[in-house]
Amino acid sequence: MTLTNQDIARRLREHANELARAGNNLYRIRAFRSAAMAVLGLPADVTELLASGGPRELERVPGIGKSLATTIAGYLTAPTPTDGGMAA
Repeated sequence: MTLTNQDIARRLREHANELARAGNNLYRIRAFRSAAMAVLGLPADVTELLASGGPRELERVPGIGKSLATTIAGYLTAPTPTDGGMAA
């Protein structure tokens, strides 16, 4: 299953909401929400950026640091319930 930038942004927002419900650090919550907006504003697909330069390429995007780049890369490789548990 290939994720679009919209799918990735949705996951980032959901992650931020989970952090908020758990009472996590506001800075971390804002970081996930900021990354979601950054992904939506990209002219290229995140999958293309990762293919061309890995997570380091994502780190070049304002609003996405090393940790969030790794998290986003994980979204694209981790199994999801909708794909029957098979990695993309």
